[in-house]
Order: sequence, then structure tokens, then C-alpha cells
Amino acid sequence: MLGSLLERVYEVGGKTITELSIAEGLLYALIGFIVTFIGIVILIFFVWLVGKGINAFNAKIEKKEAQETSEPLAETAGQDGEVSTEIKLAIIAAIAAYYEGENSTCEFKVKRIKRI
Repeated sequence: MLGSLLERVYEVGGKTITELSIAEGLLYALIGFIVTFIGIVILIFFVWLVGKGINAFNAKIEKKEAQETSEPLAETAGQDGEVSTEIKLAIIAAIAAYYEGENSTCEFKVKRIKRI
């Protein structure tokens, strides 16, 4: 109804000609800006929501993987949280084998091993 108040209709030779006034043009432009702005806000919200969902899913997977990897470490640790002697010897042997393969003259000595 508001649009019909702003428009002027002329009939010339059996054809209907609608004149668009400045006010009607501004009204249509304003409606277009509002619809575009609302659409962009909806798209931003949708992308934000999908990002939150993906982050929550990744956090759940990382937490599950952390639990799976921490369980074997708990089994190898002693009662007071120390790494068992077998694990220490395996680490020292692996480091020694690595340096032996490089033919390094470095005199590497392991003084202690701490859990990080």
C-alpha cells in the first residue's frame, strides 16, 4: 500500500507507465540495504556456529587421544611417579645407538631422566 501511495501511473497509447519518485527509490534502496545486512549477519553467525562445532569436535578427539596416550605412561611409572629402570635403559640405549650411527666423537653421558 505504501508503494502505491508513492508511485504515479500514466497511460500513454494503451501502455501503462509507472514513474518512480525519489522517495520511492530511497525506500527501495533502504529495504535492499536492510535485507543485505541481515543476510550477511546470518551468514557470519552460521560460519561462527560451524567453527564452534568443529572446535568442540576437535577438542573431544584430542582429549580422547590424550587419555589413550597417558594410560601407557601411567602403567610404566613406578609408585612414586618415577620412570622404571627398564624404560631408562631403553632410552639410554636408543640415544647411544643414534650417536654410534653418526660416528660422533661426542661423549654423551646421561646423568638423570625426568618426567616432563
